[in-house]
Amino acid sequence: MEFNLNRIIRFILVAVVVTATIYFFYLVREVLLTFILGAILAYLLFRPVKWVENQGLKRVWAILIIYLLGILLSVLLFSLALPGVIREFSEFASDFPRYAHDATKYLGRLQAIDMPTRLQEVVNSNVSRMEGIIYKGLDKLIGSSYQFLSKVLALVFSPILAFYILNDWEKIRDGILNLFSPRVRLQLNAVAIEVDQILMAYIRSYLLVAVLVGVMVTIAAAVLGVKFPLLLGILSGITNLIPYFGAFLSTIPAVGIALGESWRLALYMLGAIILIQQLESNLITPRIIGDSLGLHPLVVVFALLAGGKLGGLWGLVLAVPGAAILKLLLSRVYLKVVE
Repeated sequence: MEFNLNRIIRFILVAVVVTATIYFFYLVREVLLTFILGAILAYLLFRPVKWVENQGLKRVWAILIIYLLGILLSVLLFSLALPGVIREFSEFASDFPRYAHDATKYLGRLQAIDMPTRLQEVVNSNVSRMEGIIYKGLDKLIGSSYQFLSKVLALVFSPILAFYILNDWEKIRDGILNLFSPRVRLQLNAVAIEVDQILMAYIRSYLLVAVLVGVMVTIAAAVLGVKFPLLLGILSGITNLIPYFGAFLSTIPAVGIALGESWRLALYMLGAIILIQQLESNLITPRIIGDSLGLHPLVVVFALLAGGKLGGLWGLVLAVPGAAILKLLLSRVYLKVVE
């Protein structure tokens, strides 16, 4: 009886400590964001830092070299791509009033069409709803810009925290593993290695798909003669990192710019984007990401649909690596059961 009472007391104490810790992290979630970003950056940079260190340099110098190479690569990339992007963005800014005027004119024509009263009411209500959605979207965009500015400190300090995490990577890892028994420690270490391989394969494949979509949109816009092909391609590649909604977000500006030239060009651009998105969602993503993670394309599609249903946007982002990790854990549990 006394033994059971001691176990119950220990369990209650652990539950209280865990609950208090979670609540504390919730209160300092804004500060915690900086550490999370720093940990993610450290995770992404650990492999190149380790490779440089294996060439005979100390860890500190390896980190500084990777940071310096990252800065130089960013400057080189911006120096090559930025002039074209700035030129296209300047042209777009100068043409924006014309696009806004054309959009207003097309909406006016749609409302002025002679049609049955009931149908006219449906059209007017949907046009008003569309205008409301646009204004709400602009309001959210401005609000998110202020929120982004409020989190600039997190972006500034995250590389500094990543530096310290990278420098003490093994100490941090061993400190966490030492919380467990030696037997559990070995199993956790083996699982962590496999999970790490899954995450890195997913990140590489995810970025590759985004680059392919951006290149295809750029080529399609250039071939069709739509203005700002480079800008549209970059926008499509970035928005493609947002599952499901990314295709919609990149379609609006591309079709809108083409519509400023002619209805026919807008239809051609819309058809090209639909074709690219169908190739991406049904062929490229399942094949590239599925192959890299050892998942069947059907499993990838199912994971995306289920993730979107259960977790919204974050569910879509985490669905595929989550499915691969779940497959790994289930296989290990199965092996333990059959042993």
